[in-house]
Amino acid sequence: MTLKGKREKGTASATPPLGEVVKNALEKVKAALSPLVERIQPHWQSLPKLHRTAISVLGALLVVLLIWPSSEDSLPETNTAGERVSVPLAVGQQQASNDDGFDADGAQVISTQTVGSQNASTDWVNYEVKGGDTLSNIFRAQDLPLPDLYAISAIEGDDKPLSRIQPGQLLRFKRNDQGTLDMLQIETSGASVIFFRLSDGSFARRK
Repeated sequence: MTLKGKREKGTASATPPLGEVVKNALEKVKAALSPLVERIQPHWQSLPKLHRTAISVLGALLVVLLIWPSSEDSLPETNTAGERVSVPLAVGQQQASNDDGFDADGAQVISTQTVGSQNASTDWVNYEVKGGDTLSNIFRAQDLPLPDLYAISAIEGDDKPLSRIQPGQLLRFKRNDQGTLDMLQIETSGASVIFFRLSDGSFARRK
């Protein structure tokens, strides 16, 4: 037998089989845990069978959870290099513009959005009746709803202040936030008649 063969034979005989290593390790663990098991066994046997079963199941679940692979590997990669990432944003079909009032092409953006309540004036408006004027013509010229005229005509009263307007007579009206008639004041000889809108949308008269 050559020197090389002797060395290989000596090395193989010096290394114990894997089965023996595992067996020796288990025997050492068993010997180390034996005193502890002897101390616990009386208490374990005194427990009801249901409790022992539950503890065994919980212990098995704990072992499974401990050896279960971490879910961190399935998490998406995050940008940790400090690089800028573009995130597309869709806001309806409207193109975004910057705070300076210009779009992406540099053209000035002019907003055409209006709100009726902001454009409607709620101040009193004075109107002097001219020759040939009628309340219908005045309402149309002042962009007041004709249904409001019909509503106050229904409660005009026996003195007919609406039907008997004269040139030079002063009419004062006030709109609400929606642009419809809120109050109408008619100056008559020595007095004034006021028609005003109620909370339910109808009108009332006050002398």
